[in-house]
Amino acid sequence: MSQTIIDRRYLNRSVRSRNSWLIFILVLALGAGALGFANVTGVAKELTATYTSTTGEVIDEGSHRVLAGSRRNRHYEDRRNVTIEYSLGGTVASGTVNHDELQIGDSLTIWVNDSNGDVRVEAPEGPGFWDWTWAIVVPILALLLLWGFVYGVRTSIRMMRFSPEGRKPDFLFELSRIEGKAGEGWRARKRALVFHGVMQTNSVAERVGKECTLTAVEKTMPQMQTYPPRLTGYYLVPGQEGSEPVIYAPEIDAWWTAILNFPSDLEAGSTAQEKLKKSD
Repeated sequence: MSQTIIDRRYLNRSVRSRNSWLIFILVLALGAGALGFANVTGVAKELTATYTSTTGEVIDEGSHRVLAGSRRNRHYEDRRNVTIEYSLGGTVASGTVNHDELQIGDSLTIWVNDSNGDVRVEAPEGPGFWDWTWAIVVPILALLLLWGFVYGVRTSIRMMRFSPEGRKPDFLFELSRIEGKAGEGWRARKRALVFHGVMQTNSVAERVGKECTLTAVEKTMPQMQTYPPRLTGYYLVPGQEGSEPVIYAPEIDAWWTAILNFPSDLEAGSTAQEKLKKSD
């Protein structure tokens, strides 16, 4: 049995646009994952590190160049350091630390890392507040980005596999007005059209009669002077409401994807929050 052939040009444009965004999300997820791994590893090392206290003597001083300043004012500057010699377990060794006040000949108590020999001039206190914060927040952010990527890939696959064969439309949308909406920031060139209207029929019973909007990027949908007063829609999973249905205009035989929103949901959420604030 042959599959129903439909004009997929606008569907394919939507998928390509989504895939570009998904690549960006994946890069962010990988970057956040790498940074999160480094933060977690750093905290773990601090928690498991052991130190031995001993007395050391400053025997030399020097400097090295480090990158400093804000993102807009990056510059290199010299950072002073001193070399401290110490004896531990009958073995003489030395370590270098950054310090602006210690002078050659000064004696002081130091702490030596038992695993790598790093020298500290202040007693180790373990991971600080920001160490814990970044070790928790960044991995969570990486997981959220990864979840968004996986969810987006699944939606793109469903779009590519979409076929109306053997299906009835999930809803009938009656158009009342169209609003042009310019993109913001880096998406300034992506002008969108917002279709305002009412759900005449819907496979999700509670949506019938609800006001809603269908939003699509202009370049991923057919360009017309006037659009049909009624549009049919298909959820990517039959009978299961989704935020990115496939829209069909029978009069022009065009298929495209849009973002479905119900303003009443936002108003209900806002009302609930206001009631909660008043009750507090």
